[in-house]
Amino acid sequence: MTFVKARAGPANYGDPEDRFTVQYFDEDGNMTIRSGGKRAWRCNNPGNLKKSPYSISKKRRAIGFAGDESDVYAVYPDYETGHEALIVMLRGNIYSPLTLKEASKKYVQSDPDHIHKIVKMTKLNPNQTIKSLTDKEFEIYWKAIEENEGWEVGREDFIEKWYITGVHKKRGVITEYLVEKNDGPTWISKEHALKLALEWRLHATLVHMKNGHLFLRPEFGSKSFELVFIIQKEHEEIFC
Repeated sequence: MTFVKARAGPANYGDPEDRFTVQYFDEDGNMTIRSGGKRAWRCNNPGNLKKSPYSISKKRRAIGFAGDESDVYAVYPDYETGHEALIVMLRGNIYSPLTLKEASKKYVQSDPDHIHKIVKMTKLNPNQTIKSLTDKEFEIYWKAIEENEGWEVGREDFIEKWYITGVHKKRGVITEYLVEKNDGPTWISKEHALKLALEWRLHATLVHMKNGHLFLRPEFGSKSFELVFIIQKEHEEIFC
């Protein structure tokens, strides 16, 4: 499964706000919600890089960002892409000339003990510059950073996004939608379809009218619902 987009979701009931969930979307629009675990895992961001022109740049291939009111972090499609973003940053022109002590101060301004944790884990000299590290020392260094940030797997919930393959109409107005699910096609009421669309569970665009009413229209580039399959139900009960 390849994730192409991500955004922050609400924290689970009873969790603090900084335990925000992350909603990932694949190429088919299906959603995977990551909750629990550590933030680095939820964001596929082992360095916990905050949102910045660098971390969400096109070269870094971020697919979104997520966070709470105080801090927002880049979200990557997988661990490897997030790890690469950390490595390239440390090897880059801004960080590589810095000593480990200076790098820690810039990297995690909110934690003055960061360098002491890194030195304790690596036994490296805090006054060494990053660019002076051997390949082996640099590997020890970035592994300590990732270990300090934490990578604990939590829970993943897969939510399939369904297609609308038909409609029922009554007096020219859509009253029901035929939805293709894993267990087969199912007719659902218009109200149910609107609820699913609000939850990103349908391949449809939710339109808000000025009068407060809601209706569904096909996603951009898709055929209209009427061209898919129409059954007039002039004298039938509305299915609920």
